[in-house]
Amino acid sequence: MALIKLKIESFGKADYSSDSKGTIDAFINPDSYSQNNSNNFSSFNIKGDSAQTFFFNNSGGSTLKIDKLLVDGTGIIPLPGFKSVDDYLAKLSKLVYKYDGSIHMPPYVKITWGNLLFQGICTAYNVKYTLFKPDGTCLRAEVSLEFKASIDPQTKVNQAANSSPDLTHARTVKAGDTLPLMTYRIYGTSAYYLEVARINNLQNINAIKPGDQIYFPPLKK
Repeated sequence: MALIKLKIESFGKADYSSDSKGTIDAFINPDSYSQNNSNNFSSFNIKGDSAQTFFFNNSGGSTLKIDKLLVDGTGIIPLPGFKSVDDYLAKLSKLVYKYDGSIHMPPYVKITWGNLLFQGICTAYNVKYTLFKPDGTCLRAEVSLEFKASIDPQTKVNQAANSSPDLTHARTVKAGDTLPLMTYRIYGTSAYYLEVARINNLQNINAIKPGDQIYFPPLKK
């Protein structure tokens, strides 16, 4: 059976299927990875209670931790497509962690390996350099990565539809649209356009173009 490498795919949009930024395979598959999931609760307390009663608020999300991706440039194992360990690390960092000016944030990433399928953003990228040439050039490094799950706005809208179908929306930007105008159509007032810009990680209200998908959250009452 052919060896399957852990693959990281990078995207400019949260649907993980369009605006591809490229892919990179693990040089050597990790020994292990861990997934952590959490829920958030609030408690209802009465003075003198001997125990607590909890009510579910929301899902705290999922995280993926890859403790060690080994990159070796000694030649023992070929490093196809890359000139050096530093060359590999530069591409990996660009695809998963570095700020991308075209989308005003680091890329969205999809990690696949065997039964693993994880989609989200990279929250931690750390490199430990362990072997060097006499001139200081890196020959071996270990990369640890941490990701936070993130879903696209339309999926979020669909999941929230039962509780707030009239207030939760995702809209595709069309020619002539402005953020205040789209906000007015959703809420009946353009007063919330700055909050919409913040939630969508827009650097300014003009940073939208036809084809972009904008998430309009439920209004807090």
